[in-house]
Amino acid sequence: MGLAITAPRVASVACNSDGRLEVFCIGTNHALYNNWQTAPHAGPWSGWNSLGGVLTSVPAVADNSDGRLEVFARGTNNALYHIWQTAPHAGPWSAWSSLGGVITSDSDVALNSDGRLEVFARGTNNALYHIWQTAPHAGPWSSWSSLGGVITGDPAVALNSDGRLEVFARGTNDALYHIWQTVPHAGPWSGWSSLGGVITSDPAVAVNSDGRLEVFARGTNNALYHIWQTAPHAGPWSSWSSLGGVITSDPAVARNSDGRLEVFARGTSSALYHIWQTAPHAGPWSNWDSLGGDITSDPIAIDNSDGRLEAFARGTDKALHHIWQTAPHAGPWSNWSSLGGVLIDDPLVI
Repeated sequence: MGLAITAPRVASVACNSDGRLEVFCIGTNHALYNNWQTAPHAGPWSGWNSLGGVLTSVPAVADNSDGRLEVFARGTNNALYHIWQTAPHAGPWSAWSSLGGVITSDSDVALNSDGRLEVFARGTNNALYHIWQTAPHAGPWSSWSSLGGVITGDPAVALNSDGRLEVFARGTNDALYHIWQTVPHAGPWSGWSSLGGVITSDPAVAVNSDGRLEVFARGTNNALYHIWQTAPHAGPWSSWSSLGGVITSDPAVARNSDGRLEVFARGTSSALYHIWQTAPHAGPWSNWDSLGGDITSDPIAIDNSDGRLEAFARGTDKALHHIWQTAPHAGPWSNWSSLGGVLIDDPLVI
């Protein structure tokens, strides 16, 4: 029983401070490539551009508090490297710089409520490690610090509505675990706590429009499950609940401009499927609906600056394809369109 995970994550996306989406992927030469909308929430797209590097993980991207994008990825020595825009929403980009460490997962990054980026990744002992800017949108960076735990996948981080970061990861018993800052943008951190469940994917987390975190993951029956805070930025958490479906990828979640969460995943037909809250921060949820396509990676999703969701995934031709809502928080959706490129199958193979 159960399907193999055959859809790795291959890209990351962020919204520039001027409202233009920008996607980042690893090419077949292990360099980082970027491609961006040439106008806010609109095409045509720029075409692919190389930012160099020799990378062995999927990139993670975040928007600094001064409006500059910054990208993080693992190098061939398993250290974390970063590169950044030298001006808000613009180049030229910096050179690559090492943040050290020895990491064994893709990283995730979040902006603290005081404007400092913080990055999380698994170490060689399977504990969670983090490193952070010591001033808003600036270095020097801290040293690496362990948050303990024993995790078996990539971490996912979100900012609570009261300003505290919270990190989620799968444990060795396949339950979901979480750890959080005890005060806004600062430690000490809590201990690890189990949210139970038996999950077979990395978690995806989003903030509801009423301030409650909600986490999504695939279960052993390949259905999508979710669990949520019962009050803004606080527990107790709900029980796990099934949203059904039969999915073959990690889920991706984004929040519509009207406050409704929407989740995307690949189905057994390799098409992209989505399901959504029918009211802001609340159920009941819709039925699963197909957006078609023939995708070979985990999807990623983001909200455009005009309120339209857009989803991205690799196609059978290894190019990056995308599809988008034609009106804010609503359909119908566009047809699939290719952004070209040749995305690597597995950054670890080098």
